[in-house]
Amino acid sequence: MKRAASEVSEENPLANQLSPLGFGCWQLGSKGEDDYWGLEYTQEMANDMLKAAVEKGIRFIDTAADYAKGDSETQLGVALKTLDPELRKELTVASKIVPNQCGSILSALEGTLKRLQLDSIDLFQVHWPIDDNSMAHFALGHASFGHGAKVDASEVPPTITTFRTLARLQRGGFIRHVGVCNFGVEQLKEAMSSGCKISSNQICYNLVWRCAELQGIIDFCQAEGIALIAYSPLMQGLLTGKWKSAEEVPMYRARSRHFNTDRHAPTRHGEAGHEELLFKTLAKLEDIAASHGLSMTTLAMAYPLHKGFATVIGGFTKSSQLDINAGVVATKLGAGLVKELDDATVELRDALGPNTDPWQGLVNGKQTGRVK
Repeated sequence: MKRAASEVSEENPLANQLSPLGFGCWQLGSKGEDDYWGLEYTQEMANDMLKAAVEKGIRFIDTAADYAKGDSETQLGVALKTLDPELRKELTVASKIVPNQCGSILSALEGTLKRLQLDSIDLFQVHWPIDDNSMAHFALGHASFGHGAKVDASEVPPTITTFRTLARLQRGGFIRHVGVCNFGVEQLKEAMSSGCKISSNQICYNLVWRCAELQGIIDFCQAEGIALIAYSPLMQGLLTGKWKSAEEVPMYRARSRHFNTDRHAPTRHGEAGHEELLFKTLAKLEDIAASHGLSMTTLAMAYPLHKGFATVIGGFTKSSQLDINAGVVATKLGAGLVKELDDATVELRDALGPNTDPWQGLVNGKQTGRVK
C-alpha cells in the first residue's frame, strides 16, 4: 500500500510514511456490549486484526491514551510484539495526549511508551485543542459528556509551552513527528508559532461531515504542508447504509450534530440537528453508489483520499471489514463522480455550517464547538 510517486511530499516526511488506509484502535480495549462500541475486544482479537491489517498493506496504526483508559494502547503494545520484527519496522505508530495532560507531557508520554512497549513514538498528537472547553469533556473521564464539568482557566497549560516541550522531546528522540487532532486554523497558527513542526492534523471528515471545508482547515493544511488524516470516514457507521432512520441508530452513534440533541441523554451539542436532511442525503449516496457499481462503504472510504487527505482511518472489528476496505486504495473516483458526491452532500454540509466539532455546538446561544 505504497504511495505513487506523484503523491510523495518533499516537505513532510510523515506524509510519505502514512499508508492511504490506517488502522484505528479506538475499539481496542472495549469491555462489552455496554461499552461505547458495544463489544468486548479481546487481546486475541487485537493480535489477529493487527496481523490481518498489516497483511493487507496497512502501515499506519493510530491509538490514544484516552481510548479505553489506556487499555487500547496496552492491547496494541502486546499485538505489536506478535509481528515479525522486520515488518514492525515498516509501521508508523501514532498515539495522542489529551489537553488535560499537557502540563505534564513527559509523564504522559512515558505512560504511553510503557503501554505500547516502545522506546519512542512515530507520531505523538495533541488529541484536542488546549483550552478549558476541550478539557471540560475529559475532566470527569467522559462520565458527564461535558455536562457539569468545569475547568478553571488557570488550569489550562499554555499552548506555546506545550508545543515547545513536544519539540524538545522530539529533538531528544522520544517522538519522531508531532501532530494535532481537531485543530482549526487559529489553533494551528498558535501551535506553529511555538517553532514546533506540525506534521499532521487529524480531523473528522467524510461525505456527511464536510464542515472542515467551510472553516478553511483543508486549504490551510495543504498550503502549510501539514498532512491531513481523516477519522470517522464512515461517520460511525452511518455511511454503511445499515440504518434508514434516526430511530434505528444506536445511542452512542447518534450524538453528533446531525441528530436532535434531545434524542439521547448523553448528547451535548444543544442543536436541533438535521435528521431528515441526513437520511435524504444518505439515500442519494446509496443511489450514486449503486449506479457506479460500488458499495456505500467503498465510496465513503475512498472520498477523503480524493479531497486532499493523506490517509483515512478505519476501525475494524472483523476481518471481512478489512477485506472490503483493502480495495479502497485501488478505487479511483473520477472527477465527475467526485463532483456528483460533492453536489449530493453540499446541502447537508451548508446546513451543518463551519463548526467542525461533531459533538459540541450552539448551547443556549453560546458556541461550544472546540475547533477554532
